[in-house]
Amino acid sequence: MHKICLKIISSVTHLPLFLLAYRSAEHEVTGLTPAEMLFGRTLRLPCDILFGRPSETPSSPNEDMENLEARLGSVHAFARERFKLASERMKTRYDSRATYHYFKEGDIVWMYNPKRRRGLSPKLQQNCEGPYTVVKKLNDVVYRGRSTLSQKSSI
Repeated sequence: MHKICLKIISSVTHLPLFLLAYRSAEHEVTGLTPAEMLFGRTLRLPCDILFGRPSETPSSPNEDMENLEARLGSVHAFARERFKLASERMKTRYDSRATYHYFKEGDIVWMYNPKRRRGLSPKLQQNCEGPYTVVKKLNDVVYRGRSTLSQKSSI
């Protein structure tokens, strides 16, 4: 029990440093740190306190506020652009591996129908029904089918 308590105390003492590292790490998509996105500036790290940082020229509070608004606006615009580029890259990768199934009239298919049945675990339930024969193509993804076992029609 003593070892478990020491591990918990140790992890609690390291939590602020972990959060500092996370908030000062550059995000892959935005290219900015979470602190820059939130505060409009980089965080002061322990190494900055030890070795110092270049001093900024002091200015009036109004000027500081205007600079902060301008920085946040440009940072957020930059992040939006990076998110847009990243989502386009992800879509391109997804579309390159996606497979589309086109059926023609008369094809024998199984219909995906994941309805929940009481008394049986969802893992053990059959999610497909069939076989069905494709009767008519209504659009690219919707077909009208007829059961080959009974003459019941379904979409």
